[in-house]
Amino acid sequence: MCYVGAMQPADCFVSAAHLAGEVERIRVEMGRPVDTRPPVRVTGASPRECWFQALAVFRKADRLCHELGGDPLAIVPHAPPIHLIEPRHVHAVISAAAAELAEVTKALGLGPAGPLPARTENTPSDVFGVLATTDRQINLLLERPFAPADVFQQVALAVSYAARLTGEAPPAPAAYVGGKRPADCYARLTACLGATRALIERAGHPVIAGAMVAGDEAQIVPSDVFDLASLVLGEIAFLHALKADANPPHPWEGNAPGRKLPSHVWQLAGVLEAQLQRLVG
Repeated sequence: MCYVGAMQPADCFVSAAHLAGEVERIRVEMGRPVDTRPPVRVTGASPRECWFQALAVFRKADRLCHELGGDPLAIVPHAPPIHLIEPRHVHAVISAAAAELAEVTKALGLGPAGPLPARTENTPSDVFGVLATTDRQINLLLERPFAPADVFQQVALAVSYAARLTGEAPPAPAAYVGGKRPADCYARLTACLGATRALIERAGHPVIAGAMVAGDEAQIVPSDVFDLASLVLGEIAFLHALKADANPPHPWEGNAPGRKLPSHVWQLAGVLEAQLQRLVG
C-alpha cells in the first residue's frame, strides 16, 4: 500500500467514520449488542497518538477476520520514526483495518460498502475519538475478546522502553496482590499516562489531553485497559524516539507468555509507574 501525499486529518476522519459504519453493519448482521458508553472524546491529540489507536483497531479487526473465516491479507505499512508520523501514515493503518473488515463483510454475505461520508474539517482529536469508539464496538463482536494477557504484553514492552530511558534495569515488582479488576489496572495506567504527559510536555512537545473515560468501574473490561496501555506504550516509545537511542526494545521484549489475570497486569503496571516517576523526578 502506498502512502498518499498531502493527507490531512479530515481525510483520516472520513476513513475512520466509514470504518465505524462497516462495524455497525457487521454488528447488526451478527446480532451483537451496542456499546452504550458515550463516544470517546479527547483534545490535543497528534498523529502519533492516532497511529497507535488505529493500530489497536487494526489488531481487533484482524482477529475478527480470523474468527469469521475471512482472508486476512492486509498488512500494516511500516511507519517512520514515531516523531515523524503524519496523517498519511494514520490513514494507511485505517485502510489496512478497512481491508480486514471488507473480508468480514464478504464472509457474512453482506453487500458492498456504502459511499464515504462527506469530508468536513476535523482534527486529530476527532480521528482519535472515532477510532477509540469504534475499537470498543469491535471488541463486542469478538468471540475471543482482548484479555489481560494482551494487556500484559503492551505493558511489558512499555517497561522495556522505560528501562532504556532510565538507563537502569526495571525495579523488582511489588508483591503479587490477587483480586484486582480491570478498573484497578485502568487507574494505574492512567497514572502512567499522566507521567508520560509530563515528560513529553517537559521536552517541548504537545500531548493528548482530556480523560480517557471508560465508563463506570463495572463497565471497564480488559479491552479498555489494552487501549489505554497501547496509548501509554506509544507515548513512551515517542520519548524513546526523541532520545535517538540506537537500541530500541524488541517488540516481544519482557513479555512472559501464559495466562494472565488483571492482578498480573496491575503488578507490572506498578513497575512502569515507578520507572516513570523516577524520570519525572
